[in-house]
Amino acid sequence: MDSAANQKQSKPAKKKMPLHIKIFAALAAGILFGYVLNILGGVDNPIIGSYVLPFLQFIGDLFLKLIKMVVVPLVFFCIIDAALSLGDIKKLRSVGLKTILWFLGSSAIASTIGLTLANLIQPGKGIVLGSAVTSPEVKELPGIYQTILDLIPANPFASLTSGDMMPIIVFSLFIGFAIISLGKRAEPLAQIITLLSETMFKIINLILGIIPYGVFGLMSVALAKYGLQIFGPVFKFIATDYLANAIMVIVVYAIFLKFVARVSPIMFWKKAFEPWMLAFSTCTSSAALPVSMEVAPKKLGVPRDISNFVLPLGATANMNGTCIYFGIIVLFASQLYGIELSLQQQIMLVVQATFLSVGCAATPQIGLVISITLLTQMGLPLEAIALVSGIYRIIDQAHTSTNSSGDLVTSVCIAALEGDLDRDVFHDPNAGKSEVAA
Repeated sequence: MDSAANQKQSKPAKKKMPLHIKIFAALAAGILFGYVLNILGGVDNPIIGSYVLPFLQFIGDLFLKLIKMVVVPLVFFCIIDAALSLGDIKKLRSVGLKTILWFLGSSAIASTIGLTLANLIQPGKGIVLGSAVTSPEVKELPGIYQTILDLIPANPFASLTSGDMMPIIVFSLFIGFAIISLGKRAEPLAQIITLLSETMFKIINLILGIIPYGVFGLMSVALAKYGLQIFGPVFKFIATDYLANAIMVIVVYAIFLKFVARVSPIMFWKKAFEPWMLAFSTCTSSAALPVSMEVAPKKLGVPRDISNFVLPLGATANMNGTCIYFGIIVLFASQLYGIELSLQQQIMLVVQATFLSVGCAATPQIGLVISITLLTQMGLPLEAIALVSGIYRIIDQAHTSTNSSGDLVTSVCIAALEGDLDRDVFHDPNAGKSEVAA
């Protein structure tokens, strides 16, 4: 009897497949399945167009809607909880100032990389527009001053309802300031907020299980609709965009990690690959945010008070990949018609793109909308948007994954600058594996 029990106890537990492996497999399967559907007729095939694609789109939309359901309360309670965890307004001011300056600086670098490569490669040269489709409707965006004013919510409850992230973050910070200022009298409220924050993470854990299915659905629909030919007409544009994002991720982020945080970039990517893949496959930082908020403290050694502050803020205000796209699309449009932009105009573009990125919503297609506004303000033809709108999802995958991984890089660097990075956890290859894997 005892020997049988011992044998049962010694039997190794079945190893769960890591979440990032599931996501990668779903991504590959979605591309393959979508391409097969495209060969069979895609949307023009009555069965595929009427039954298969709507079901696949439903799976993808279900995943995204569940994520959207929890992101607003997650950010709201986590930002307040993060402010409370920092303990005092002085430390909150220190972390907040460093974070905002870091976001602005890295966004400016990203815009410069995009512009530089667009000048060197000239993706708009040699492309014949032909019969371009009608460009999307132009949506006017406010100027820089109005963008800053819009960070302050006129009605916090309306912002919570609409999911307007930056006003939510600002309102959350004010609540955090006020609770800290109230001292011991506000401790019961602080405990409730911490409990609500933990509740949001429990909901996230339930949602994580359907991520691979959502990724499969989204990728299958994209490939079934457009096929591989979507890479053809603007291949140079895609190549320029991906190269710029690769430089930002492989070179610039590595410099940040090596010389600011003084940690191994290779170890970072071993642990940050999962949220990067999730952002790449879903084209929304909101989808990767919950996973990043688990990876940062458990695998990278970033204290929760810092990661809970930096990551939700970064999902809205740190748009390095999107800034790269802004620089490239403006040069692309000008090159299509032989319009020369002066150095001064390009410098102003970097400044404008940097500040506009702070107000970007963490949703798919937002870069496309803002780039329309940039082209309109600069008097450039909108046909360039018509050319890239069909394949925007493909390039947006690079933007979103760069944005998301940049948030994690920032959290590591800010923690290091504050002297709070747990380097033992960061360099431990097994840290957090059993907790984050799904």
